[in-house]
Amino acid sequence: MPINYNREKIADGIHYTTIINKRLKTNYFIVHLVTELSEKTASLNAIIPAVLSATNAKLPTITDFSKKLSSLYGASLRGCAAKASDNQDLVISAACINNRYCFDGEKITEELAGILADCLTDPHLEGGAFFESDFALKKRELLDDIDAEINEKRSYAFKRANQSIFKGEPAALSAKGDREQAEKITAASAYEQYKKLLETAQIEIFFVGAEECAECKKILTDALLKINRNYGGDNFSKLSTLKSEVCRVTEPHDVAQSKMFMAFKTDYEDYPAMRLMLAIYGATPISKLFMNVREKLSLCYYCSSMYNDRKGVVYVDSGIEHSNAKKAEDEILNQLEAMKKGDFTDEEFENARKAIINVWKGTTDGARTIADWYFNQMDKKEISSPDEMIEKLMKVTREDVVAASNSLKLDTVYVLTGKEAV
Repeated sequence: MPINYNREKIADGIHYTTIINKRLKTNYFIVHLVTELSEKTASLNAIIPAVLSATNAKLPTITDFSKKLSSLYGASLRGCAAKASDNQDLVISAACINNRYCFDGEKITEELAGILADCLTDPHLEGGAFFESDFALKKRELLDDIDAEINEKRSYAFKRANQSIFKGEPAALSAKGDREQAEKITAASAYEQYKKLLETAQIEIFFVGAEECAECKKILTDALLKINRNYGGDNFSKLSTLKSEVCRVTEPHDVAQSKMFMAFKTDYEDYPAMRLMLAIYGATPISKLFMNVREKLSLCYYCSSMYNDRKGVVYVDSGIEHSNAKKAEDEILNQLEAMKKGDFTDEEFENARKAIINVWKGTTDGARTIADWYFNQMDKKEISSPDEMIEKLMKVTREDVVAASNSLKLDTVYVLTGKEAV
């Protein structure tokens, strides 16, 4: 069943996107406030979607807010801060069942749109600042989240690796900032930053559902059009510059299993070809990295590849014994050399293509996944649907995959290892 996609400009830096899929039973709103990722404002920005998604002026307590959402057949409204390469993506999302499943013709989708609009533009305030008790709770949660980042070792290693891979670039920073900056945030400073964001951020509103909701669009756009904008232009990421020599970092830490991230940089522009190359190389359970480095040679506990196309970076992520670090690195590079020489079978080529097609077709099954698909293409020259991208993938040749492989240049090797191993 076809997906109907339409992105409309509402004002400078504000767009409203509708994605209609008649199979969906849930309506989904996602509002992205995209701004620069800066050390000075990362933590300050990160707390804002958390505060805005907890209450608003019409529903001023967390209890009132929760009761109202529950009355809308268990609707949800959440906020989070994420990193979109060089940008900080502040997200507020809301979901509810489609009106057709409600009793007595209730229009809960429109009600939820109104609540979301109030959260965005009419927050609960106290003395020219966010309401103190609500703010204090969200600040505590932010500090806990920052502290917790160190506990999940694979994520922590990835964060630390990015600091070396993107040194001097915004992408080196965490979406939540650091504890020192977070501790300085006040209800007043967060509110001032919130007002600045509404004026300057790139605002992308998505509505995903089984059918259009004209009233929802009016509710949200009318609320945002009341803002006095001072917009400076869309926030786009830049390809990361290859270092003049490979950066090698080994960091001792309290870990039983070492984590190694190898980063390769590329300026190759054929996205489907790069994705197919990576599927053969390391992004599937039948890839060269999995079958050889992990299964055949037992040099790692896991080994896979992933791609940040906005920054032009391919990662190889592996869990290893520190004593195997050099052997694992050499074999990962050896498998890449095989890719560069075209040393892969037609069966590997076609199986990898089928795996990607299966993933891309699956993006249309969920409201959030299809919204993320289109949001992640905002800075591309051409926006393609999953079906259109599959058509491009079908045209990729072995020669394209070899060319994509040869574009990769090793930039950084980061290892998080046990203290006794250093």
